[in-house]
Amino acid sequence: LKPFWLKPFWLKGIFPHHSSNRLASRSLTPAVMGQSECKGLSTSDATTDTVKVNVGGTLLADAAGAAQTSPKHPAAEEQLRCQKEEVKEKQLRQECEEEERRRQEAEEQQRLERERAAEAQVREEKRLREKSELAEHEAAERAAGAEATRRAEDERKRAAEEQARKEAQEKVDLFLKAKGFKTMSMPRTSCFTASYPLHVAVQENNAGLVSALLLSGADKKVKNSTGKTPLEAAEKLNKKGSHAAVIVALA
Repeated sequence: LKPFWLKPFWLKGIFPHHSSNRLASRSLTPAVMGQSECKGLSTSDATTDTVKVNVGGTLLADAAGAAQTSPKHPAAEEQLRCQKEEVKEKQLRQECEEEERRRQEAEEQQRLERERAAEAQVREEKRLREKSELAEHEAAERAAGAEATRRAEDERKRAAEEQARKEAQEKVDLFLKAKGFKTMSMPRTSCFTASYPLHVAVQENNAGLVSALLLSGADKKVKNSTGKTPLEAAEKLNKKGSHAAVIVALA
């Protein structure tokens, strides 16, 4: 017989605790990992066997945690539902905030556009008003100029007429004195005949004197002793247009 310390270590019964651990490790590993067969270990390492058991324990713990957080659990379903509702509410709130921001931006844009339109309208109204005022001022100036021109022309005509009447009166005065007439309205009588200064001017075929007498106030409707007006006397004396200028002056 050999001494017991020389016997092989694998002899049954020498390391009962180690053998039981190895068997436990081999029996737990397939159950935990879901394997149908056990793979043989090349060595019986307690550390390795312990790690396997720990790994299995970890997997079991994870599986248990997963089972507890599974949506099938009522509490987990309620929590998941609440989370979904919170997400939906957050999204809805963000959408509302975004919509409100866009609405405010649109309102601000519209306000700015209204302000710009109002400013443009004010500028346009001012431009039109200034244009109208300028046109009115220019029209007033033109009207004033036209009025001044008209007044000047009237004054020129009045002065010319006044000068013509003055010259005509001087001519008439000389004629009346030369022909023995006291006034233009009093006839000159001789041998039961009566004639007026205008009839005498017609007989002399003096169109200038006829015009001067008329300008000085002579009456062209007055009749001589034969009952003829100065125009009728001129027409009777007119031979081949000889008294045409006098007729025109008396017309």
